[in-house]
Amino acid sequence: MRIGIDLVEHKDMEFRDERFIRHVLTEKEIAYYNSITNKKRRIEYLSSRFACKEAIFKCYPSNIAFQDITILNYSNGAPYALIQNQSTNLQISLSHTDNYSVAVAILPLNDDD
Repeated sequence: MRIGIDLVEHKDMEFRDERFIRHVLTEKEIAYYNSITNKKRRIEYLSSRFACKEAIFKCYPSNIAFQDITILNYSNGAPYALIQNQSTNLQISLSHTDNYSVAVAILPLNDDD
């Protein structure tokens, strides 16, 4: 099993420009991000996606990039990750407070990994 965790302070994401946002978020994520009208909620969304992708990077020995990972939500709100060219049973969890977002990624391994 591989485990990754990351913590992001919201103030570090508060003034990120469009270039950074397009580097971190995929098109599906950007579409949702643009639908958020509340500034605080936008920062939480960007922070949690950044933290989650950083946690996922810690689970994979091979090179994957921000644009290879899309974090979406089931209808009940639970997050899940799609990773380009990977079929995986990766488990993720996101949470945030007023000032921080945290993400955990757990990747179960096969006996030969």
